[in-house]
Amino acid sequence: MGKEHFIRQIENSVEFKLLDKVVKEQVTVQDAVQEVIDMTMTALSIHGPSKQGGIGLPDYNISLAVMELAQRLEPSKHTKLVEFVSHLQKQIAIDPSTNEPLTVHRDILWTDMPSFGYTELETWYEFGGDYKDPCDATLASEQRDRWANLNAFLAQLTQAADIHYPPPGEEVRFFPLDKSLRAIWTMAMALENERPPASLGETAAMEAACLWFIYAAERLWANVVNNRTYPGAAGAGPGKRYEEEGWAGYTRERWGIWEDALKEARAACENERMRVLINDALASMRATVDQ
Repeated sequence: MGKEHFIRQIENSVEFKLLDKVVKEQVTVQDAVQEVIDMTMTALSIHGPSKQGGIGLPDYNISLAVMELAQRLEPSKHTKLVEFVSHLQKQIAIDPSTNEPLTVHRDILWTDMPSFGYTELETWYEFGGDYKDPCDATLASEQRDRWANLNAFLAQLTQAADIHYPPPGEEVRFFPLDKSLRAIWTMAMALENERPPASLGETAAMEAACLWFIYAAERLWANVVNNRTYPGAAGAGPGKRYEEEGWAGYTRERWGIWEDALKEARAACENERMRVLINDALASMRATVDQ
């Protein structure tokens, strides 16, 4: 199935049309969440709790709709989408015949957001749709905009996520709306690259890194202060320029390297829009640390 056909299928779904109305403020977040609950309960009554394509379908379609809208909308238009996802994640769907939470692939609807994780991961790795390198300055503008918008949305969602930091030495448990790991991947790509930051100042990777600091600096700094680390398989280690470092997550040293890399990129940047964005990212970092 071609990408365009897949996107048309998403657009034609009831879930996409519902979320589009939420974004346009034609339907409230609360009413939209209730409608998703109603769709799920209708699917339960028709298919039962375990049929493939039953109760999991509204959840999957919602995740696809969120990802598509996040990529289309500029960051200032993401607010209602963030509110919707945050509100939905607080709901628990109960099977009235058992009084137990409904699950999809053993994940609870919706506190575990069963399909959100893998749809978000797949979408992030599409880099705007064509799997082209975000560090390539010739990346088509549509793909660049989509990927930048996606990172801005994930940053806002991460900033809004309810995260509890454990005592030192323990890993932070999984929070489905916290995409702090994606921020590390973005920073490793843009600010720890074997290519110098000065050569990446006008790329989608640099733009995405800036958007993470602009929209989620408080969360990222909280991760630093709490020395947040990840298992080896998560890929939270350093980029190629700093391969010898033993980083496995957020550290003060790494934060400082990110700040220096942004300054280096700014000094060489000839694109006014990107220079403003880098400035805003640095200002957000400083303001957060100074609080």
